[in-house]
Amino acid sequence: MMNKMTLRWTLIALAIVAPLLIAWYIHYQHNHFSCEAHTTVIDDNYVLDIIADYSFNGGEGTYETSGDYIQPGQPVVAISNKIAFNYWREADSIIMVSTETNERPKKNQAYRLSIPDFYHVRDRGIRVQITPANASSYFISYGNAPILYCTKG
Repeated sequence: MMNKMTLRWTLIALAIVAPLLIAWYIHYQHNHFSCEAHTTVIDDNYVLDIIADYSFNGGEGTYETSGDYIQPGQPVVAISNKIAFNYWREADSIIMVSTETNERPKKNQAYRLSIPDFYHVRDRGIRVQITPANASSYFISYGNAPILYCTKG
């Protein structure tokens, strides 16, 4: 009789706790993830070839990139950037505000004119949508247009 009662209460406790654990896990995965993208931008005046890593960790994140900036007839310029940012969700968007940037080299290249301020100026924000593409990747959209495809890190 005591074993049946113990088993019954254990099953009831599991039935209560299991959905809570699943909800916590989904919420955690929603706010703790990273992804990597390899991007090549080809323009009439330059080629930009970079690898970018985004990491989101419960309201704080980092963006790190490294790659090459190539202009015809010029030596290849190694570029990199590391951004610390805070983020939060509003509806289906993620709003990111840079808290620190460290863009190298420090001189202006033509590609910077078409990149939002978030990526090279401190205390600037950007609103993006991050949508799962499949079990191992995301689409990052800006202004309702997909701009990056990145794989989970």
